[in-house]
Amino acid sequence: MQNRWIILAVLFLARTTMAFQYQSVAALSPFMVESYAMTLADIGILIGLYLGPGVLVAIPGGAIAARFGDRRVVLVSLVMMLVGAVLSVWSATWELAVLGRVLGGIGGVIVNIVMTKMLIDWFQGREIGTAMGVFIASWPAGIALALIVLPSITAIDGSLVVGWGGVIFMVALSLVLFAAIYRTPEGLEET
Repeated sequence: MQNRWIILAVLFLARTTMAFQYQSVAALSPFMVESYAMTLADIGILIGLYLGPGVLVAIPGGAIAARFGDRRVVLVSLVMMLVGAVLSVWSATWELAVLGRVLGGIGGVIVNIVMTKMLIDWFQGREIGTAMGVFIASWPAGIALALIVLPSITAIDGSLVVGWGGVIFMVALSLVLFAAIYRTPEGLEET
């Protein structure tokens, strides 16, 4: 049996990455305004587009996970987050920037919903309060990390590619670790 605290660490990292990606536009906004001549309204729209689709995909995302399995759905959602981050690097047009944010956001919302259920599966009846407290702390950790790291690494050469590369790295790392480590707890069937 795998250690549930290691599983919690993997879930924490993936949810931290979701918050990191969400906050990336705000963290990189001074560079985006300068490089792409965006207005603050454009930045606000891009920020809102990340979680906006959640209204439409939250319930279907949970139903899809129940049908196809939590692990598979989270893996696909992390891939959607990665594709969204990659599109952000190549967002020479407004349409690509919007598409990247929407794809990343859909993946992020589904990750958030399904991973909460995964956490409950692993800690059911045992230290659920502690585990949930740690898991919930991943959101502000990701926000803070993005606000500290992304402007710092982007300022090295002033290129947004470096900042977006940081987002791609975080999402890819979460995807690889989740794929390598996460398993369904013993006694529960994965569809």
